[in-house]
Amino acid sequence: MAIGREPWRSLKSYSLTAIPLFVLMAEILLRADVTKTAYRGFATILGPLPGGAAYANIGGSTLFAAISGSSVANAAAMGTVAGPAMTEMGYSRRLTFGSIAAGGGLGILMPPSTALIIYGSLSGVSISALFIGGMLPALLLACLFSLVIMIWGFVRPDDAPRGSRATAKELLSAVVGLFPLFLLMTLVLGGIYLGIFTPTEAGGIGALGAAALAAGRRKLGLRMLWESAAAATTLSSMILLIIAGAAVIGYVIGMLGVTFELAFLVADAEISITVLLALIALGYIILGLFIESVSLIVLTVPVLYPVLSAAGVDGVWLGIYIVVLIEIGLITPPVGLNLFVLKSISAGQTMNDIIIGAIPFLGALLGLVALLLAFPQIATWLPSMA
Repeated sequence: MAIGREPWRSLKSYSLTAIPLFVLMAEILLRADVTKTAYRGFATILGPLPGGAAYANIGGSTLFAAISGSSVANAAAMGTVAGPAMTEMGYSRRLTFGSIAAGGGLGILMPPSTALIIYGSLSGVSISALFIGGMLPALLLACLFSLVIMIWGFVRPDDAPRGSRATAKELLSAVVGLFPLFLLMTLVLGGIYLGIFTPTEAGGIGALGAAALAAGRRKLGLRMLWESAAAATTLSSMILLIIAGAAVIGYVIGMLGVTFELAFLVADAEISITVLLALIALGYIILGLFIESVSLIVLTVPVLYPVLSAAGVDGVWLGIYIVVLIEIGLITPPVGLNLFVLKSISAGQTMNDIIIGAIPFLGALLGLVALLLAFPQIATWLPSMA
């Protein structure tokens, strides 16, 4: 009975309908070449700085993350644009692909993150609050990634050369090109923050806005819409199938009383909540080496959330904390998906260089984990103001 009932129960959640809508928005924008516009716009503005093209990669990744919700799509999209451009400009391959792999990871944290939607549907925490709570940590992480690039350029200046200074006309063109993307991002995230529409409605509006943007760029057509819808259906089905399978596992875990036993174990251990959260962080980092991000969320959240919620941990903060920890797994072998995506689209690029290039950015992720533990308001302040 559980095998038939639990998958249906887990998938009938209205909030999960946001996933295919946001994925569709990302697929349309991907085929409209908005990543090229985002990267070239930031590269024009930031190019004269040492490492300017790498900063542009982080800026473009942040912007595309805010309209895609997928780390893998983010890394693939930026990799096809920024990778060849930075290599041609003389950037080291390690800085080039390390920054792309790390920047791609912003897609799992920056709203409209698919991971946050899944966490919200599993825990019952408001997805709108999770989206709002993810904004500041995502922007802070982008700044930390930029700090890594700055230090890299200072230590190894030959790895991060300066670009040419843009003319006033080129700067104006870059700003004009970026404006529609910022407008779409503001429409989707601002509407959620102001309570004008739900995340699911935001996904529908975002997909419609993406189609309008593609039409304005003369990229919209029946073939393009069909390809976008097919890709969105495939990816969404994979995600929902994982959730359905995990629902059965969660049911078995509940029947065995694992959650209650874990709660009693934590109570008997008499350790501080900070130490407990640090141990959980270590567990996620280890599991992230071997388990894909969505699977890790659906397998662990039903067990951990009731225990930590009973211990007084804020649900929004916990969601952001878990997603940041899972993001570490995206750029660490042997399962790091962003690493393999970049290897698959970069002819002649060695996996060794991609991995070594990504390692310094792990420091930024661990730094954000520490900041979230020390200052939980980073994730809870904006939701409390909404």
